[in-house]
Amino acid sequence: MSTPMFVVLFVLFVCAAFVIIINLTGDPGIDYWDLDGENEPPASKLDALRTKPVFYGAGAVLIGTFITYLLVRR
Repeated sequence: MSTPMFVVLFVLFVCAAFVIIINLTGDPGIDYWDLDGENEPPASKLDALRTKPVFYGAGAVLIGTFITYLLVRR
């Protein structure tokens, strides 16, 4: 496998794993001092990455890059 292709696969793999980790750790939890829902939860710049399509897309990219690596490594 050529080095540029390995670098592209590695970057795709790491970025997809990063997006999955953001999705799994993004829940702020329950604010027990605000049970009536008066205050809005703080917004984050990463909230755009915390959606189901992005999560499943990152999973597909992660699996796809791993399968491509297995097929091309010879």
